[in-house]
Order: sequence, then C-alpha cells, then structure tokens
Amino acid sequence: MKWIASILFLLMTLIGSGQDNGVDNHFTKANQAYTTENYQLAISNYEEILKTDVHSVEVYYNLANSYYKLNKVGPSIYYYEKALMLNPTNEDVLNNLQFAKQMRIDAVNSLPENELESKASSIATSLTIDEWAYLSIILVIITVLLFVLYHYSQTAGKKRLFFLLMILFAIATIISIIIGFYAQSNVNKQQYAIVYAAEFTAREEPKQSSAASFVIHEGTKVEVLEEFNGWSRVALENGSKAWVSNETIKRL
Repeated sequence: MKWIASILFLLMTLIGSGQDNGVDNHFTKANQAYTTENYQLAISNYEEILKTDVHSVEVYYNLANSYYKLNKVGPSIYYYEKALMLNPTNEDVLNNLQFAKQMRIDAVNSLPENELESKASSIATSLTIDEWAYLSIILVIITVLLFVLYHYSQTAGKKRLFFLLMILFAIATIISIIIGFYAQSNVNKQQYAIVYAAEFTAREEPKQSSAASFVIHEGTKVEVLEEFNGWSRVALENGSKAWVSNETIKRL
C-alpha cells in the first residue's frame, strides 16, 4: 500500500508539474506574440491557459489588451471586466477599460444612484470576497489573542487596555463579516454580461417576432434579470429593460 501511495503521489506531482510548465509555456509564447504584434497568436495562447482553469488578473488583462489591439470591443471589455472581478482596484485594468469603452457605439447614461447604497457598494468592492474572508479570519485571531492577553494580565491597567482593544477588534470583525456577506450577496443577486453581437435589436418579449424595444451594440454591459427559452431579460445602466437572444451576450 505504501508503494502504491508513493507512486500515486509521484504521478500527481508530475501531472501538476507538467500542467504548470504548460501554463508557463503558453504565457511565455503569448507574451512574445504580443510583443511582436501577433495578437491573434497571443489570444490563442492566453485562452489555452484559461482552459486549464488557471485564472489570474494578468492573463485576463493581457487577453483584453490583445483583443483591444484588434479593435474587438466586446471581448476586450469582457476580459477587462473579468480581471476586475479578481482585483476591483487594479488601476491598469481600470484605465484600459475606459479606453475600451470609448470604442463602443452605445453611450448609456447611468441612473442616479442612492448615495448610501453607492458608498456601501464602493466599500464592498474595495476588496474581493476572498480578501474580506481572509481579513475576517485575521481579525478573529487577533480578537482571540487579545482575550487571552486580557484573561492572563496581572494588572488592572493592562486588563483595561486589552479589554478595550478586544472590543474594538471584535466590532471590526463583525463589520468585516457583514461587508463580506453583503459583497457575496451582490455577486449572487447581480449577474452581468457583455454584448458580443455587433448590433442587435432588443425585444419586448422573448421572441424574434416581438416589438422592438431598442438597439444595442457590441461592448455594452447589461444586467441579466431572468432567462427564458434561449433569451435573457436584461437591464441597461439607464434602467431600460428588454429581451435579447443569449447568443448575443456573454455572461461575466
């Protein structure tokens, strides 16, 4: 049994190592292709990396840049948005996303946001959901350590100090957990997509023969509200709602 376990462990290690080498090779080839302005080859290699379930800001960012260089507005905005889902505060991604948005035909004005809701959303997206989870764990550990120090302190002054710090970190822990759940709730509640079709007429009902609502173009970001029979009911940033074929959008 020990020999079998050792052999299985060795095989798993070799497979993992081979996969890592494959990802590194594709990443190197993609970067070289991008440098020589062979953007289609760069795209092929970056997408091969994604097929291995390796997702990173760098891969999405470079892939978006490659599509941007080919003037493919839909895919470029899609992958910039994917990069922001992993790191919402990455300045390079945010800046390039703005450049990509300038290539869109549609200029959709956003509805005025509730100031309190906008502030809460801004705080929630300042960290990823995983980062909020890690922060909460760290705060819990610190709170427990402060409780131990409070419990074993010999003087009233130290007990008072550690007790106050423990309360502050306990409050910070609760706030961090609440924000983390709020961020997770937003992710579960809101589903966005990017329009990939060059131009498409949104309909009042989920069928091609229905009356037209408005025309949307490639690169427009929409919120998916519901899905029915190969169609999705979407909302634009200005509040307009209609049905579009699932073939015209790609979900984030």
